[in-house]
Amino acid sequence: MPTIYDHKGDPINFEAPAVDLTTEFATRVAAGADFGSFLGILPDPDPVLRQRGEYSSVLEDLTADDQVCMAMQNRKLRVLNKQDYDFSPGQAKGKDVSAQAAQLCDDLVADLEAIPLRDVFSSMLDAPFFGLTVLELIWEPRGGKLRLADIVAKPRTWFAFDDRNKPVFCGNTLADDIPLPTGKFVLVRHFPTFENPYGLRLLSRCLWPVAFKRGGIEFLTRFCEKFGMPWVLAKAPRNATRADRMSMASDLAAMVQDAVAVLPGGAEVDLASASGKAGDLHEGYLKRWDKAISKVLMGQTLTAEMDGSGSRAASETHYSVGNDMAEADQFLVTSAMNEIALVYRNINAPAGVIAPVFGYNEPEDYDAQASLDTKLHGIGVRFKKSHFSRRYDLAEDEFDLEGETESLPADHSACIEFANAQDAQDVVDRAVADIMPQAVKANAEIVSQIEKIVQSAESFEDMQVMLAELLGQDAEESELADLVGRIMLNAQAFGTMAAQEEADG
Repeated sequence: MPTIYDHKGDPINFEAPAVDLTTEFATRVAAGADFGSFLGILPDPDPVLRQRGEYSSVLEDLTADDQVCMAMQNRKLRVLNKQDYDFSPGQAKGKDVSAQAAQLCDDLVADLEAIPLRDVFSSMLDAPFFGLTVLELIWEPRGGKLRLADIVAKPRTWFAFDDRNKPVFCGNTLADDIPLPTGKFVLVRHFPTFENPYGLRLLSRCLWPVAFKRGGIEFLTRFCEKFGMPWVLAKAPRNATRADRMSMASDLAAMVQDAVAVLPGGAEVDLASASGKAGDLHEGYLKRWDKAISKVLMGQTLTAEMDGSGSRAASETHYSVGNDMAEADQFLVTSAMNEIALVYRNINAPAGVIAPVFGYNEPEDYDAQASLDTKLHGIGVRFKKSHFSRRYDLAEDEFDLEGETESLPADHSACIEFANAQDAQDVVDRAVADIMPQAVKANAEIVSQIEKIVQSAESFEDMQVMLAELLGQDAEESELADLVGRIMLNAQAFGTMAAQEEADG
């Protein structure tokens, strides 16, 4: 092989890589990034918290706001209310489940039955709001194995990340920061990045809306106290002295309590109240921040604030956004439970055994299937009863397919005659002969009505209207429509009997 040189003139050795591929190359230290760490602990990089000089503990205070609490509950309940989930034994693609994998799954399910999983799921679903949830796995020896006794969410303020983005437990002093032991903790994080391993905190984006809302509520309360009740105004007589006015003011103040006052002669008392839309302005100000909170925590506003505004299309779009977030939160729970199953496998099973798999059992989407069946029917596909029985879980004796003829109507003598006739063509000819006079009569009646309309119409527009009324009448009132229906039914019966005759040989 000829020698190849780099830009410095040194020969390149292709047998040994120039960089160790097993080590991390782009690090904070190598980049000279000043991330302000102390003893290797990465400070919280949340931009909102840093700007306000707050710690993540302030996020707990935001949950006292009514809109924040409501949005958090609505979002979490869309996942918590789904109770149809389970673990299935892990298996390699194309292979059967091994006995060890099945036993491992049974053991895990048995352990989880004693753990309040709804509370565990609720803690997991706090991750989008607080950035992360730290779950500690509590083990106990039983039956020669380590069995899972509990799953406990620990305060997130007890944990941090070092300059390598590894989670650590914060002790009493900064020197006591301890890496998390293997098999003890599972971290549920919401959109973590290399720069922000703490996860994206939605609640931090609600700091300013909640602060402005609280200020607005305080101002609105003062406004209501000052201008909500009517003012008592009095006009003192012209010759009233200052002492008289002070006495009248004292009497009016007492009147607010007991509605009784004694005023000197000539004094006039009136009640005045604030008017205008100042209160509506403050109410709109508060709604503005409520909607901002709903958009941050739920991605939309209409499903949280149904104030009668917005089109149906917009409501459906907002509901779809809510469904997308619910699916993302559901995936968050699924990923965390699968990680717990993986830890359980690593502790209690030998190498090669596949961990159990957690999943939600989604109900069959009958609307989507019915829509697909409708489209297929439109291009010519005709399904049988077995399709609907299998796809929609219907018994075949519960429904009939439109157009199916299981038995011939008893009142159609032509069909019976056809079945017993030696010459089918004679029967068809007689049926046509019987029907033709009726067809001519019905056709003549229609033609006669059209002629009357043409003769009586004063203008082309009048003729259009009257013809539309005639041709648009109810089919049940049309003799011609009834005749055509009977002809089609007889034709179908003839065809069915002919096919049966041919099949019987």
